[in-house]
Amino acid sequence: MERKTRRMKMKTVESLVCLVKSVENQYTTIDLQNETSVYGLVKEVDCDMNVTLCDVTVTDPNGQRYSCDNFFLKSRLIRYVHLSQTVDVFQVMKDVIRKTFPPRVKKPTAYSLKRKKVMARQEKLKREVQNMNKEGSKS
Repeated sequence: MERKTRRMKMKTVESLVCLVKSVENQYTTIDLQNETSVYGLVKEVDCDMNVTLCDVTVTDPNGQRYSCDNFFLKSRLIRYVHLSQTVDVFQVMKDVIRKTFPPRVKKPTAYSLKRKKVMARQEKLKREVQNMNKEGSKS
């Protein structure tokens, strides 16, 4: 499997490919431009909406059925991808975006000696100012 670049990830989440990506690892029906329909397990959807399926049943326009182990569809051949009616479109899009770009967790930074000295000086100065304010308010 190839490594996905940031550009490829952005292309996925900026278009409706993220909806098609939501049916990965699920059985679904895809209708093609030539009136053929393909039913199978969606293995992978790439950023260009090319779809790889396995355990496939292909139904041609005459109604004849064929079985295939693996099937690859170019995006330009796809007319419709059937989604389940229970799918919440906005939630699915948010989930795909969250999976594609997980939130970054900041690591605690180790302060250098110079930074520690500066912070100690700032704390000392803050205490002196507070003491001056207390003495000024008593007078």
